[in-house]
Amino acid sequence: MNGTAGKKPKKILLIGGVGAGKTTLKQALSDLPLIYQKTQVLNFGDVFIDCPGEYLEIPRYYHVLIDLSHRVAEIWALQDATRPCGIYPPKFACVFKKPVIGVITKIDLPQANVETARLFLNNGGIPQPYYEISALHKQNTQILRTRIESLAN
Repeated sequence: MNGTAGKKPKKILLIGGVGAGKTTLKQALSDLPLIYQKTQVLNFGDVFIDCPGEYLEIPRYYHVLIDLSHRVAEIWALQDATRPCGIYPPKFACVFKKPVIGVITKIDLPQANVETARLFLNNGGIPQPYYEISALHKQNTQILRTRIESLAN
């Protein structure tokens, strides 16, 4: 994430189900080694706030996501393209007062179903366009890097 001329980008909240690839995306965009680490607690970094997937999967934790959204410029809602079911409740994105960006992960895997992932994000009220990526192979991640840099301006 070089090229921001010394400015720190505003923070981005990463949300998604367990195993959606939030930490892997954060590592890829931060040029860190890609090491699988189950996120156990909120992780506040220079750019990203990385949430455990349980915060989205267990409704009693929704208030934490809503509270965190007030501290960020954008929310990136990740949907695993290999997941056979949606994780976002209908129109969930409408509770946030910040832009919600849809990111479809794991598009490189044979069992990926990008069209179904799009439907799940749409059901959650997350507007298009959706960014279809493979964080593991850094496929299509440059557009997200550019988005981060634009937040610093």
